Amino acid sequence: MMRGHVFVVNEDTLPIHLEYQFVGVGAGGKDSHIGLLADMLRVKEGDFIFFYIEGTTEKKGRFLGIFKAIDNTVYHLKGSNANEPNLPWYYSERTKKYEPLKLIYRKKIRPYKVYPKGVLEWVALDKLPTYSKEVIWMLIYRKMKGKRGNTMLFPWETRRLISLIREENKWGNIRSCCFTFDKGSFEIISSNRAKMHNIGNPVRLELKDIKRGESYLQAYILQNIKIGNNDFYPQIFGKNIVWIGNEVFAGSGMQKIDIMTIERLDETEYLYRIIELKHPKSKLGINLAPKQLEYYVNWARGDIGGHIPESSKYNIKPVLFYLAKHRREIPTSVVNEVKSLSSVSNSPEIYEMNLDGEVFRIL
Repeated sequence: MMRGHVFVVNEDTLPIHLEYQFVGVGAGGKDSHIGLLADMLRVKEGDFIFFYIEGTTEKKGRFLGIFKAIDNTVYHLKGSNANEPNLPWYYSERTKKYEPLKLIYRKKIRPYKVYPKGVLEWVALDKLPTYSKEVIWMLIYRKMKGKRGNTMLFPWETRRLISLIREENKWGNIRSCCFTFDKGSFEIISSNRAKMHNIGNPVRLELKDIKRGESYLQAYILQNIKIGNNDFYPQIFGKNIVWIGNEVFAGSGMQKIDIMTIERLDETEYLYRIIELKHPKSKLGINLAPKQLEYYVNWARGDIGGHIPESSKYNIKPVLFYLAKHRREIPTSVVNEVKSLSSVSNSPEIYEMNLDGEVFRIL
């Protein structure tokens, strides 16, 4: 299955991403942001990378590509970029001066098949396709809910965006290893050579970090689960994982699935795991977890008009994953409510993990 991610840029920053061949996200003037780090840790080696360039008064926004992530490493760049002379700067049309590119989490990318022209946002998102299943819902939800610098795509959405980009360019990609962006034509063009810069230091969370909050627990999981032969709690997240998502938009409200994985069972069957995380510091308490899972299952099930094609009661598995300070903290009422979801899904499960990383199955 295809895995893709869209990174938001503008006409000033896109040339730098292309010339230095990296993607990144920033948090204003902050040196760290666990939510942004979790998003970056979701991006795995070989995943497709697209850029969405924001529009200007003269040019409309559009999607460009196609690149790939080189590895699973996320790099962390602390401090002011102004103190790092070998980092890229850009000329801001807004401020009319050179500014440092403040992206604290970065990943290296490489060209896959790079096309010059981008697909207009209207074509990709607003122009209704022949079939509703071709709508790229993840990007529509992102647009409705405000900016998200790094948005994942479902496999069928990745395939759709690649198809749109190829058709826009009549399948004619650029034969080069190095690229930049031409602001006049608003197109990717060939460049003489790739540039090097201080991309930062590899970042890695430790088990002790999970006690800090639910976002740290999510990031720690995303750091450790693997595409393919996953050995990080495969009974929970899946063994042969082919797709990973986090903070997956589930409808036009504020609902988001904490973690979702697609596991390949054999040549024809897949299992869709919807995982609700709960932490002692979670804003929404564990008593709400069953209703959240029920909502996500109904949103996803393709057999009742949901958003996951070829999914049904028989291949969607809701999972409640709880970080507990002590054993058996989950109320019996919650266990019973999650168990009742077997009427709409495939064998719901509950797992409890302690601060030492030991996991116990409750349901």
